[in-house]
Amino acid sequence: MATVGKLTQGLIDRILNPLNYINNFSKLSQGLVKDIEANMEDDKDNMDEENYEDTMDVLDMLRGNLEKVSEHGANTTRTLKAMEEMLKDRTGGIVETDLCTILRQDEQMLRNYYADNIKKSNIAISFELPDKQIVIDANPDQLSKTFMSLLGNAVYAIEKKAQRQSYQAEILVKLESAANNAVLTFHDNGIGIEQTIIDKIFDPFFTTKTTGEAAGVGLYLSREIVQNYGGDISVVSVKDEYTEFTITLPSKEAETNE
Repeated sequence: MATVGKLTQGLIDRILNPLNYINNFSKLSQGLVKDIEANMEDDKDNMDEENYEDTMDVLDMLRGNLEKVSEHGANTTRTLKAMEEMLKDRTGGIVETDLCTILRQDEQMLRNYYADNIKKSNIAISFELPDKQIVIDANPDQLSKTFMSLLGNAVYAIEKKAQRQSYQAEILVKLESAANNAVLTFHDNGIGIEQTIIDKIFDPFFTTKTTGEAAGVGLYLSREIVQNYGGDISVVSVKDEYTEFTITLPSKEAETNE
C-alpha cells in the first residue's frame, strides 16, 4: 500500500504541473479573445460585413471552447487535490481533545462562513452541548474538518430544498455521553438522500453534487478519520425530509466544568 501511495502521489504531481499550464493559458487566451473582439469592434466600419460577422462567430465559439477547457481543467485539478488529501497521513497529532470546545468553534465558523447562506434560506441553527467536558484522544484539526464537512453538506441540502419550497430550515447538532462513548448527531431537514444511493455515500469519489461543486471525498475522509479514533459513523435519511449523521467515539471520563 505504501508503494501504491508513493506511485499515486508521483502521478498526481506529474499531472498537476502541465494541468496548471493548461488552466493558466486557457484563462490568458480568454483575455486575448476579448482583446481581438475589441479590435474588431474598433475596425468594424473598415471591414466587410459578412467577414466581420463570420469572425465574431468564430471568436464566440473559441471563447466558449476556452471556457469549457477552463471548467474541466478546474474540475480535474479539484479531483487530483482530493486524491492528494486522501493520501495524507492522518495518524499523528493525537491529543486529549474536548469535543464541546471543538463544536463551539465550529458553530462560530458555520455562522461566519455560511452567513449569507444562513440568511438567504433562513436556517435555524441549534447546538445542544452538555455542561461537562467530553474528552477523547484525537487530532482536533481533523475532527473539526470532519464536523465542518457534515455541516457544509447540511447547508447545501437545505439550500437545494429551499429553492423548491418555502419552509423552516433547521440544522441541529447534539453531543451526548453514553456508555463511555461520545455520541454526536448532525441533523438537517434538507433534501435528504435517496435510499438507492445511501449505501454509496461513503465511497471515494461518489457524490450527488456536480463535478464543479465537489470531488466526492468528504464523507469518505470523514469516515476514515472517525474510524482511526476507534469510532463509527452512520446515516439515516428520508428523501425530501431529513438527513441525520451519527458519530460515535470512545471517550474518557469527563470532568464537570467549574
